[in-house]
Amino acid sequence: MDELPNYQSPPVVETILGVQFEPIAGFRNAHLGAFWKSLDVREWSEIQDVPPLDPAFERFGEQGQWGGLGLNLRLSQDLSTRLQIKNASPDRMIQVQNGRLHFNWLGEGGGHYARYPAIRAGFEESIRQFQEFLKREGLGVFQPNQWEVTYLNHIPKGTVWNVVADWGFCRLIGDIPTYSNLIEPESFRADWHFTIPNQRGRLHVQWQHAQRSTPDTQEVVVLTLTARGPLGPEGIGLDEILSGVDLGRQTIVQTFPRIMSDKANAFWGINHVNS
Repeated sequence: MDELPNYQSPPVVETILGVQFEPIAGFRNAHLGAFWKSLDVREWSEIQDVPPLDPAFERFGEQGQWGGLGLNLRLSQDLSTRLQIKNASPDRMIQVQNGRLHFNWLGEGGGHYARYPAIRAGFEESIRQFQEFLKREGLGVFQPNQWEVTYLNHIPKGTVWNVVADWGFCRLIGDIPTYSNLIEPESFRADWHFTIPNQRGRLHVQWQHAQRSTPDTQEVVVLTLTARGPLGPEGIGLDEILSGVDLGRQTIVQTFPRIMSDKANAFWGINHVNS
């Protein structure tokens, strides 16, 4: 699991492992609070209601060729909520709604970077706790249909870039043109989409130029890598979910250094292990 490229000081500020499942009939917003109460509320002490995430499915074949960027569906008249449950640190978060469960490592608070095995163990435990809750409450069967992994990276100005013309540190972008006395680059936003071999999923890469809410209003490149893939028909269990997120993590971790320049990789202290 650890024989992959890694960094001494990676730019990742958040890692999210998730599973999407078939909505459970009879599951109400009140059950979200009941699930929270089933946890150790001294450890998981902070909660917040946020809008639910839309269902998303990776399709392949003709139906997925052009919209193959993850098919998003919105449920009409859906009044459901997503509950975010943070630990006391806070450097971990469980997110749950009727149809999704996510486990986050949160690094923006300056906490120590958590390696994947620890995040994976937290995700696995969250799934087990949620399945036990559903069984105890008689709410129905947990039927997963898709796995998902996201690495959120913040790359501040003054690190591997100072001006927009330096954004070639990402090989997906290349040279950014400047025409003297005519135009100069100011900002840029892009999305790239890649298939994982044998149609096991897709990798989505999003680049966004933003300003971070700090006292000096620091400019930052937000680079988000999300790997997502389908799970099989009814009967898929925890092992298949974990295999899916392992594949997603492997795809992201092996892709990231390949799309970064040698200089950027060196800045973050890359360690090429069986890369």
